[in-house]
Amino acid sequence: MTSERAQVGGRAGEQHATPRSRRLHTAFNLAIGIAMLALALWVLRRWAAHVSLEDLWTELSQIPAQNILLALVFTFASFVALFGYEYYACQFIGRPISWFRAGIISFITQSITHAVGFAIVVGATVRYKLYSAIGFNLFEVAKVQLFFVVTFGLGCLVLGGGTLLIEPYVLARATGISELWWRLAGSALLALVAGVLVWGAWFHRPIRVGGQVFVLPSAKITLLQILLGVADLACVAAALHMLLPASLGLDYFETLGVFVAGITLGLASHVPGSLGVFESTVLVLVNPAPDETAAVIGALIMFRACYYMLPLALGAAMLGIIEARRLIALRSPRIRAPS
Repeated sequence: MTSERAQVGGRAGEQHATPRSRRLHTAFNLAIGIAMLALALWVLRRWAAHVSLEDLWTELSQIPAQNILLALVFTFASFVALFGYEYYACQFIGRPISWFRAGIISFITQSITHAVGFAIVVGATVRYKLYSAIGFNLFEVAKVQLFFVVTFGLGCLVLGGGTLLIEPYVLARATGISELWWRLAGSALLALVAGVLVWGAWFHRPIRVGGQVFVLPSAKITLLQILLGVADLACVAAALHMLLPASLGLDYFETLGVFVAGITLGLASHVPGSLGVFESTVLVLVNPAPDETAAVIGALIMFRACYYMLPLALGAAMLGIIEARRLIALRSPRIRAPS
């Protein structure tokens, strides 16, 4: 979904977004985040009460090296899918860039966003900094950001709906809600995605919202977004699955359901990097036996290292190199042509 042009008129509605209302909205989001973080810390403290640092170190050292390697491979594969988000977003808005440039921008943006949190604000800020350097204006970057968010959302809806239909057992056990209701919820999510596809196929025309004209993606582009979103999230869930102890007896689809629930709650909390919220959700849904708790926590620590911390270190280093080169270029004396 992209905004094709802004209308100068019809902005009166935006004036109602007063500083006071914005402050209230920010305060509300902050309160939700603090509450969810506090709840997550309480859950983690409850589960880790009898787990010592020595236990964690033992469990970390016992994760097979090949499993860690596979987790890194799946992490890399998820970032490749994110490259696709970026590349096709630029294609869709009519500002195509190379795969290499799309990969650099996507990796830097998402590696920082994943770890820092506040995905929409941080992602848009980093993305604008990188795109403005190659001539993109603010509205074009906003279109790319919106395409990115919609693609991720479609992937979540498809995977969430699919896993609820195929394997609702973990959520049913953790919540006490019947598997039938979870399957109905999964069907509703998939029906929503089907509705988006039908709209793109039969009602593909611009719509006006709040003084903006929006062109919805066609069904073909929406299918591409779904494919990229599903590939991204499925690979991250596979990385987690590689690190969780086999003694839990979880199959991949159960891990996928746990992952989608954890990442959704983590994003909703606005806690930086979903830290604590994701881990506590996984612990509650997996519900490990007391003698397996240390192994699960160790797997979650390793997952955060593979998916969050290592990409963050690489992305920050790449951004630093780009900024250093830019500053050097600005400070270098310009060679004047002979008169």
